[in-house]
Amino acid sequence: MMENDFLQSLERRFTPRPPVLTGIGDDGAVLEADSSRKIVVVTDMLLDGTHFRLAEVSPVLVGRKAIAVNLSDLAAMLAKPTAAFISLALPRDNSTNLQWLAEQLYQGLQELADQYDCVIAGGDTNSWEGPFAINVTLTGSPLGKQIPLRSGALPGDLLFVTGPLGGSLLHQRHLTFQPRLDAAQWLADNVPVSALMDISDGLATDLPRMMLASRTSAVLDMTRIPIHTDVPASLPHEQRLQAALNDGEDFELLLAVPAETASVLLSAPNHLHFHPIGSVQAGTGVRLKLANG
Repeated sequence: MMENDFLQSLERRFTPRPPVLTGIGDDGAVLEADSSRKIVVVTDMLLDGTHFRLAEVSPVLVGRKAIAVNLSDLAAMLAKPTAAFISLALPRDNSTNLQWLAEQLYQGLQELADQYDCVIAGGDTNSWEGPFAINVTLTGSPLGKQIPLRSGALPGDLLFVTGPLGGSLLHQRHLTFQPRLDAAQWLADNVPVSALMDISDGLATDLPRMMLASRTSAVLDMTRIPIHTDVPASLPHEQRLQAALNDGEDFELLLAVPAETASVLLSAPNHLHFHPIGSVQAGTGVRLKLANG
């Protein structure tokens, strides 16, 4: 919880003022470029040994993940990417060919950037005695008129996730996941969204964050949590459920919507999947609804 406490202290210290409309505390910042145009900015830093192990995975996949987590943040703001800025801290040791490493990283970055028509526009590269680190900053533009925040959930809203959860590390799905920009575009076109964020640290961590930001509480229906097939079927159901709640690195979207829009979500096109998992109520915290009630 140290990260949460630190971010809350920064929110209190650095309150937004024009042209910043939304600052610290959401998946991205929102800036007002002019009276008719907004810019969404997201940024993420990944560290060797924390978010991946460079000795064990392809640097192409590392580059891909570095931009994918930012694309996921844009999806959580119902925004599409426009430009990317890449900063690398390369390890200065005799065992690493730094030019080869950088080229491999940029291959992974470019593949996903090109897929979403995002221009790599700049950045910085340096070397040091520490481990490899990469920071990506993306700018984006809203997909529609709404830019939902974490703080907008209202009592009576229903909670949904865009896909099954858990097991992301077992088959490297945390490196190869597809950011939910397709779901974001459909939501922007079809559904008023009260609150939205991506699931990076696990549903058990991220849902309370949304409720805290919204000053509401949630009822989480434990019988409706979608469990990914990457979670071994041989495990007892309770362990599989805990994996879905706590593994993290899912990068699905968590959303709160007015109850009257639930039927629209449940009739979404076949390539999109919105799983109902609970509801928003007045109060604080998260209450679990178990199979026995």
